[in-house]
Amino acid sequence: MRRYRALTDLQKIDFFRVLLDEFGADRSVVDAAIAAYQDDPGEQTMVALAEAADSQRLDLFRAINTAPGGIAVLLDMRTVLLTHRHEMPELMPVEQDLKYLLTSWFNRGFLRLEQLSWQTPAHILESLIRYEAVHEIRGWSDLRRRLAPDRRSFGFFHPALPDEPIIFVTVALTKGLATSIQDVIDAPTPEPFAPETAQADTAIFYSITNCQTGLRGISFGSFLIKQVTERLAAEQPTVTTFSTLSPVPGLASWLTQQHPQVDTSDESQMVALCARYLLTVRRRGLPQDAVARFHLRNGARVEQINWQGDTSPKGLAESHGLLVNYLYSGQDIADNNEALTLDGLVTASKQVADLLDPFDESLVRVSTN
Repeated sequence: MRRYRALTDLQKIDFFRVLLDEFGADRSVVDAAIAAYQDDPGEQTMVALAEAADSQRLDLFRAINTAPGGIAVLLDMRTVLLTHRHEMPELMPVEQDLKYLLTSWFNRGFLRLEQLSWQTPAHILESLIRYEAVHEIRGWSDLRRRLAPDRRSFGFFHPALPDEPIIFVTVALTKGLATSIQDVIDAPTPEPFAPETAQADTAIFYSITNCQTGLRGISFGSFLIKQVTERLAAEQPTVTTFSTLSPVPGLASWLTQQHPQVDTSDESQMVALCARYLLTVRRRGLPQDAVARFHLRNGARVEQINWQGDTSPKGLAESHGLLVNYLYSGQDIADNNEALTLDGLVTASKQVADLLDPFDESLVRVSTN
């Protein structure tokens, strides 16, 4: 571990090449296990074949994990490998070995849900400012607003990284659907026990951030949203609607490619095109937009598209300021998920589906609730 930490980025690549070339599975052992399975195809020989196919890299990674601070080194290794995955695809087996182990070590049973507040240790709060990837936290005063009585922030923590969140989500308690991130972030702080906080009926999930690059591709977000939803429903009985206020990060790029002549100042045209992008544009059978894909696979539906929902430079660059409410309705989540994964149908409110002209029943399922 000491030697690895002292390596330059280029030296780390050399190290990974050694792991790839000299610490794979023993081919002679694999060949023998294949022959044994072919002679006697059964559970025992199949297990023996699976064990023989394990690379020797796994033993090294497991050993590192037993040392103090070892998990941070392994996360750094995978971060470097992911950074270079496009120009050095031959190193993928090393990265996949790390992903295999990290997926096991960071399974849901080891994760601890914690609510973050102004009383949370400062070094953990500082990590929220550092990691926030959706809506920049503009210093400590901005963070304090996001931890006010009408706001909630929750994070998953792991025993191996007790001082850093694995992922965190921020929630606004509002009356009705929030349609503008400016209104959420810049709203004045209510007085303690203010009536508007007690009367909130909607939880708006407006940011969810993965904090560890080395855990990319290992999903925690859907489990976090589910646990936070259950906790808020138990603690705040007046809150019965659970929705997101989400970016559309691929919209501007898609418009540039498919509709380069669009008037981006025309609200009705832009909202209609956003609906078409979210509901009908697919990649491998799923919505092309990464945020839409995440929420729709979790069983949410496209509830509402909001004009000028995010007028920050980032929001304007990504989606010309449009934001989307994805609604999580407990009784419909399983049906919405099955409609997408089994039938290829995106579920949307009638309000959003009606924006399509013509309406495509082969791609969209209209929610009746």
